[in-house]
Amino acid sequence: MILGFSLLGLAFAGASAWVHYRVLTDPHYISPCDINAKFNCTQVYLSRFGTVQGVPVALGGVIWFALVALVAGFAKPTPPPASASVQGAAADKSTKLAAANSSGAYIFALATIGLAAILYLGYASLFVLKTYCVLCLGTYVSVIGIFVTSGLTTPVGLTRVPVRLLGDLRDLMRKPAFMVVAILYIAGAASAVAFFPREGAQAAAAPAAPSADMEKLFADAWAQQPRVDLGIPADGAKVVVVKFNDWLCPSCKMAAMMYQPVLDKYQKDAPGAVKYVIKDWPWNADCNFNITATIHGHEGACNAAAAVRMARDRGKADAMIEWLFTNQQRLGELGLRGGPAAADAVKQGAQEVLGVTDFDAEYVKKLPEMRRDIADGGALKVQSTPTFFINGVRAADANGNYLPAQWFDVAIKLEIAKAAAK
Repeated sequence: MILGFSLLGLAFAGASAWVHYRVLTDPHYISPCDINAKFNCTQVYLSRFGTVQGVPVALGGVIWFALVALVAGFAKPTPPPASASVQGAAADKSTKLAAANSSGAYIFALATIGLAAILYLGYASLFVLKTYCVLCLGTYVSVIGIFVTSGLTTPVGLTRVPVRLLGDLRDLMRKPAFMVVAILYIAGAASAVAFFPREGAQAAAAPAAPSADMEKLFADAWAQQPRVDLGIPADGAKVVVVKFNDWLCPSCKMAAMMYQPVLDKYQKDAPGAVKYVIKDWPWNADCNFNITATIHGHEGACNAAAAVRMARDRGKADAMIEWLFTNQQRLGELGLRGGPAAADAVKQGAQEVLGVTDFDAEYVKKLPEMRRDIADGGALKVQSTPTFFINGVRAADANGNYLPAQWFDVAIKLEIAKAAAK
């Protein structure tokens, strides 16, 4: 039963680790367990409870369940042979029972640690995030199953575990099969921890340049796209890039990280050729009249948009944006709790970074500017953030997601070439 529960938990933890990997490496990936705002694996994985020192909790689950499965797998007591004498059989049975009890004690000790971990994570999910991960729930059930089963079948107390551990390890080291499995387990666990991508890894990685044939196909498709006049003066630039943005949107943060190296390249190689404009589209009904309800986690989005505008007036936009991106996860979690906590946290951040003393008064002054952006977004049928336009062409893939960085680069290059040909 313990082996069965551990394999079940390993499957759930492995699926969780895979989803977390995809979330970190593919900004367009949508997890199949992102059912709604309440049951959303991505929100849980990207919260502060999703990692420990940068290592995903799901990966820790894989390592833990694998260890329990190995201990359970090597503990295979068999009844004494029927031909043995009563005394010999009793002695053999006693020896095997001791070995089985020892393994059970190890599993019970691991299960106690595992239970403590899931109780903490369950509390964080239920009361802090108020968001649930279906795959995580599967691992919780598996851990509880291991804990209950090992507790009911292990008469040896935990106090004897340290005494027996060294002796048992010494005996197992004499078995070649165990040595091979142990080496593979340790090497696999260490490699997984070392090479699992951290948050922002995809944005930091240099994207592969598309081939000439792929660029040609993209150029042909790009030339067929409709253009709209966004009414933004170019001010001498050949390319005007417009982003409809919510500062509390994780995808907006990811896009900013991915696209910044491309924008920096053009700023260095062709100063003034590209004009970059950010327009507000907060997913908060308090200031966005195009939506009927605030998306959970974006309760501070209106204040965030106003704070960046206040920062621009003071020449501190970069510092305010950095603060918002650094605290984006925390602000989203505060929003999920309900109430004004997220909005108040943004006010506090504006006071710390900008020295704003009367946020509400300045907010009122910035609101008409924000609503002009929101009206523009409504007219352009913005339905997701970030939404990009490059010289009036909606820059999106076939699924409506923003372009990967290499294609964003190609689109700008095409527009510069088009302007030069005129």
